[in-house]
Amino acid sequence: MYRYELKLDFDFKPRSARKFGKEIADKLKFLTSFFGIRVIDVKVYETSKGLHLYVSIYSSVELDDRDIVVLQLALGSDYKRELFNWLRVRSRDKFKHWNVLFKVKYKNGKIISKEEKTELAKEIEYYVRKYLQLYNHVIVQYG
Repeated sequence: MYRYELKLDFDFKPRSARKFGKEIADKLKFLTSFFGIRVIDVKVYETSKGLHLYVSIYSSVELDDRDIVVLQLALGSDYKRELFNWLRVRSRDKFKHWNVLFKVKYKNGKIISKEEKTELAKEIEYYVRKYLQLYNHVIVQYG
């Protein structure tokens, strides 16, 4: 088994944590059958502009960086970010750290955004995990 982390960036805040959580779980459910992956854990953080999701997965086959970009794009991660990731992955200059989400962003020495475990983030995390467990297609660990 191979372990990977998908990093998803959403530049909006959903009106309904339940609906958004279900949409993410539905997409993950589809990808588990299509790609043969297993979800281990999901962590959600709110930023000033939106959300960061970290999805830990197992795969029975080795995934390359291109596969990771496709999975992140299929899950709805910001398309501009994923297109830049695709260009980095395709580049002849191999980027060691091509798949990055910034936990803190600075501008002129001041923090302009940071990941936070807010009530919205906790609620979305709860619903993603709940629906994944209901689908019985994935393993989700709490931690």
